[in-house]
Amino acid sequence: MYTTSQVAEQLQLTNKKVLLFSKKGNLKLEKSNNGYLFTEEQIQQIKEIYEASLQTVETKQNETENIDIIRELTQKLLKLEEKVETKANEVVSVQILEHRCEIEDLKKVVVKLEEQVEQLNEQVTILKAELEDQKKIITFKPKKRFAILSIFGV
Repeated sequence: MYTTSQVAEQLQLTNKKVLLFSKKGNLKLEKSNNGYLFTEEQIQQIKEIYEASLQTVETKQNETENIDIIRELTQKLLKLEEKVETKANEVVSVQILEHRCEIEDLKKVVVKLEEQVEQLNEQVTILKAELEDQKKIITFKPKKRFAILSIFGV
């Protein structure tokens, strides 16, 4: 039989931790004048409980590390998504500016074409007027001829 201090020294724990692990394991300890007494089997059980708690702590640390890694990756992913969105917006802006330039160029071409159509319409109007004048002259000449012929009695 071993005292709490002896078990603590053997397992390299404090007296409080030895009692805590024995309580977690629901161990029935013998009481003496100086404290509790432990059997070899109980010491082994306390050691197993202690090692299991260490593994739990390691697992929790690993989980915490994994969560930290996931958070870091999530933040990097969000930054990348922001960069992609910004780049896409820049590309769209450049395309819009290019389309505006093309539209302005087309507007200039349309204005030139409108001016040319207007000039052609003016020329057509002038040509029509000249044609009408020539028709009048042509139709007028035969009348003169007939008038002159009628004067001479022919």
